[in-house]
Amino acid sequence: MTGYLLRRVLQAAAVLLAITAAAFGLFHAAPTDPALIACGPKCDTGQVEAVRASMGLDQPLAAQFLDYLGGLVSGRTIADVDGSAIHCSAPCLGYSYTLHQPVLDAIGDRLPVTLSLAGGALAVILVIGVGGGLVAALRRGTATDRLLSGFSLIGASVQIYFLGYVLQYLLVYSTGLLPLPDFVPLTDDPGRWAAGLLLPWLVLGFVNAAVFARLTRSQMLETMHDGYVRTARAKGLGTLHAHLKYTARGAAAPLVQLLGLEVGALFGGAFITETVFGLGGVGTLAVDAVTGNDLPTVVGTVLLAAFFVVVFVAVADLVVAWLDPRVRLT
Repeated sequence: MTGYLLRRVLQAAAVLLAITAAAFGLFHAAPTDPALIACGPKCDTGQVEAVRASMGLDQPLAAQFLDYLGGLVSGRTIADVDGSAIHCSAPCLGYSYTLHQPVLDAIGDRLPVTLSLAGGALAVILVIGVGGGLVAALRRGTATDRLLSGFSLIGASVQIYFLGYVLQYLLVYSTGLLPLPDFVPLTDDPGRWAAGLLLPWLVLGFVNAAVFARLTRSQMLETMHDGYVRTARAKGLGTLHAHLKYTARGAAAPLVQLLGLEVGALFGGAFITETVFGLGGVGTLAVDAVTGNDLPTVVGTVLLAAFFVVVFVAVADLVVAWLDPRVRLT
């Protein structure tokens, strides 16, 4: 297990390095001039060149990339447009000349919104998706199975922005059953935190739960006829107990792997959901950065999303290896 863990850590580090290089290349491949954006439209050519020198953009590309990597590890000092020094603590994702603050600080201010949204949606996915798929498999061929399968088909077909606006109109504006979505920090008021995010959780979770429901149902149906499950039932173990103890574990590996990949989908969906419900999270920050040509912030948000995806996929692989020791041999 130790060798497999080491291989997965090295693979994750290599993937993150490749993504960092790609994101850094995106910054320099963009058709806009970062120095011109930072300096502003009123700067003349000499001022733009001075800003480019203060930002280090006149250095060779390899030197800039090494400086960027060093900032991720130990932080670095960045020059403002006026030449004054700005300290950027590790991991330094760059400095936003549009927001006039380090990118990491801008992300940190909005990250609690996105993490709260993604975490609540993940809970909805596990309850509705995995739970619904489990019930559908145990009630195969019944009305319950058909009803749950129909809901999963709807969830797979509907789009976040459509469902979000429809439910917001029906549950908030028309009936008043739910409060208007808003973000209140969990530490300030847990009740208002949950109430303000309940509708976004349901929308984002329901849309992504469909895949889990269908996969859980199919894996359970495939595994419940394996020999070890039939043996457990032949020895007198109850049907429900046998399926929960043996079938569920045998079907868990593909679900855990999908869960690792789902983090990326949750972040992408969270970006859209934040826009639909007016929540000021990292998604809103990324959209504003793209609109305003704030390239350091665009690169920073891309790296953040990639980091979460790579880490969660690696953790999912480790859990699968624990569930199925045969995976460690591949």
